[in-house]
Amino acid sequence: MIGKLIHLIKNYPLLMVSNLFGIYLFGKMAEDVVEKEFVIVIDRWISMHISMLQTPLLNHFMVAVTSLNNISGNVLITSFAVVFLIIKKWYKDLWFFLLSVGGAAWAFVIIKYLVHRARPEPELVHVAGYAFPSGHTTLAMAMAGAFYFIFQERIKSKSICMLLMFGCFLWPMMVGISRVYLDVHWLGDVIAGWGLGLFWVTFLALFLKTE
Repeated sequence: MIGKLIHLIKNYPLLMVSNLFGIYLFGKMAEDVVEKEFVIVIDRWISMHISMLQTPLLNHFMVAVTSLNNISGNVLITSFAVVFLIIKKWYKDLWFFLLSVGGAAWAFVIIKYLVHRARPEPELVHVAGYAFPSGHTTLAMAMAGAFYFIFQERIKSKSICMLLMFGCFLWPMMVGISRVYLDVHWLGDVIAGWGLGLFWVTFLALFLKTE
């Protein structure tokens, strides 16, 4: 195990840093929420003032963005991904994708019921359940990361690979921003979701994609 860890640090330093950064983000937000520290103040300030940015056009756009990772969006994306990976016979990648999405989903559901954080009281849309961490954001990060790791090793063009990286970065960022904009999540929930999704998908990549 120690030998494997040394090998990963030596050969995949960026992946290791991303993994540690992800768990740090999640851990820091969890600590602040449980201990009611600094992020709580920021969360409440944003929730009080977010309505100043809301417009009818932007509302429709943000609802569309957040729908990418609602239940129907997740089922649709996952179904297309599974069918594609089976057709391509990329069975190892199929296993990696399902573990990324399924593990992230289980993780955020369990943590929600452990933390029991109440949501803001939005005026635009109404969502039930606990707030911490943001499930939409966690799944967006896990899915985007899985797609990146699956395709980046097969893309030869550096420009296309950079475009893939940008798209896989933009997706979870926009989903997270939409959750705060719609006032259905606190900023701390979204940051925790980014961290949790990043940690989980890079953890799997370290042990499944580096063999």
